[in-house]
Amino acid sequence: MNEKNKYEPNKKQALFIDLYIDLTNRLTLTQICKEVGITRQTSWRWFQDKNFTDCLNSKRNEILARSQTARMLVAVNKALSGDFSFSKLLFEIEGIYIQALKSRADIKIKHIGETREDLEKELKEKLDVIAERMKVKKEKLKKQKRSK
Repeated sequence: MNEKNKYEPNKKQALFIDLYIDLTNRLTLTQICKEVGITRQTSWRWFQDKNFTDCLNSKRNEILARSQTARMLVAVNKALSGDFSFSKLLFEIEGIYIQALKSRADIKIKHIGETREDLEKELKEKLDVIAERMKVKKEKLKKQKRSK
């Protein structure tokens, strides 16, 4: 329920929202509508309703907030295994890496004389710090769940 205006979706809207935001669901919008028993035009009307979209976004944000630590751990593991895109993503999240290159002429080498191995070692150390922080967060979540 959206706390701002106490909007309560009806049963079909609630089912639609659940199917629409389910991260494991691979249904198309048309398939979701068929499953709920509505037409696509009805879903379009619902999406024009600010109360409905606020409710949908609120539930989506809840799910994303609850799964943030797990998603970060996946990213850390992939980065530690050598996947550069996840390394870049983690550094962007941490505010360490900001891509602002416009052309090759803008590239400046920060550490002249350092070898690739030195830079890889520095990268690995930073990833290890991020991984350790994620493990601490995961442990805190486990303790909170046990205490409930």
